[in-house]
Amino acid sequence: MANQTKNKITLRDRKKAQPKAVIYFSDQEKATIQETIASNLSLPQFKIFIYTAQALGLNPLVNEICAVIYKTKNDKGVYDKKMSIQVMRDGFLTIAHRSGKFAGLESGIYEKGDKKVDGVIANERTAWAKAYHKDFVVPVYQEVEFSEYDNSARNPLWKTKPKTMIKKVAESMALRKAFNVNGVYAPEEMEKEIVSESVAPKVLELKDGSKPATESQRKTIKSLLRKQGMVGKIDIDPELTKQQAAEKIQELSNKK
Repeated sequence: MANQTKNKITLRDRKKAQPKAVIYFSDQEKATIQETIASNLSLPQFKIFIYTAQALGLNPLVNEICAVIYKTKNDKGVYDKKMSIQVMRDGFLTIAHRSGKFAGLESGIYEKGDKKVDGVIANERTAWAKAYHKDFVVPVYQEVEFSEYDNSARNPLWKTKPKTMIKKVAESMALRKAFNVNGVYAPEEMEKEIVSESVAPKVLELKDGSKPATESQRKTIKSLLRKQGMVGKIDIDPELTKQQAAEKIQELSNKK
């Protein structure tokens, strides 16, 4: 018992290790993240991912931030596995709201031939977005052309929901610039440039997977259901195991 108390990492220890973090994940929450949506990351990659998520104040368990593994060829012609940390549009909105300076977000679409706000005629489908910051005299304005980001060859959503996808790019870019978020991009910005190693990481087979789901897992499932407007529509099995909970978390996290 004495050794367990001695080795236990407290919130004070976490704050000392990362004093500028916005949020801090408990050991149980980190384990849930590593067992589910980050199971394909190496330990160093996982540490960087958690550090970034805590620094930005975003929760990967509710699909605000994710890590994508992709392959790139090095100088020797060998493929290396690299990680791209990506923030969802809703993650950028979380950062904006938390700042206390967010004053709204507008977005829309110009079709080919439409006259844009500056009087120029659009050459193709173009999304625009305005992110309002209380300290700025004018909003941050961003335009993106569809052809630059269209990934319909690999992602069917660019075919079925083209306007939604290109607006997400414009909104994410405007929010990132308005609220000074550096070093991360939205998945819709990057997916044409990199090919992920797999559609989704596999849930780890837990050694104690037959044990009852942890309170952290149950809270995560409730948060995901709430975010997707499904609270009250789906009951959480009181006999849910840790393995079943891990698989459910991944399933809900992968839903768009």
